[in-house]
Amino acid sequence: MDDRLRLIRYLYDEEVDESALARRLSDDPDLYREYEELAATKRALDDRPARRPDAAVVDQVVDQARTAAPPSEDRPARAPSHAWARRLQPAGAALALLLVIGLGWWQGDGTSDGPAADAAAPGALDGAPRQTPTTAQTRSSDADAIPAWDDGEELIRIQRRIDRLQARSAPDRWGSLQRVSRP
Repeated sequence: MDDRLRLIRYLYDEEVDESALARRLSDDPDLYREYEELAATKRALDDRPARRPDAAVVDQVVDQARTAAPPSEDRPARAPSHAWARRLQPAGAALALLLVIGLGWWQGDGTSDGPAADAAAPGALDGAPRQTPTTAQTRSSDADAIPAWDDGEELIRIQRRIDRLQARSAPDRWGSLQRVSRP
């Protein structure tokens, strides 16, 4: 790159190695004189007021552009395209679905406390209160519940799952309710 171009780039704050340019200016008095002239010219140009073209000139340019362009009908107005929004809709729906499933899994811990679970419980229709069996009762009922002739892994796995669900649905799981009096 020649020295004059480096000077111009430096004056307009473009990327230039300032230390190398300063060394070059201190070594070459002709280059320094040219730098002073270019800097004075740039200051004079920067200090000039910006002029707006005459309105007649602007009208003339617009008329020439209008005649140079081929005549065409205006196209009907249409809504702007929101392609990015259409692409994000399925992702948002999938995220919402995952959020609902995750909250359900976290809140319910994989169990159902709804009316279907209560209807399946013995005595649910009678209005009799449910009592949670103790672990000793559960273990003794486990031995009675599994038939001696069937020692399949699937039946044992199901029975263990039922025991865990019954232990998790104990009435004291949420603690006791307390009345709050207003002062």
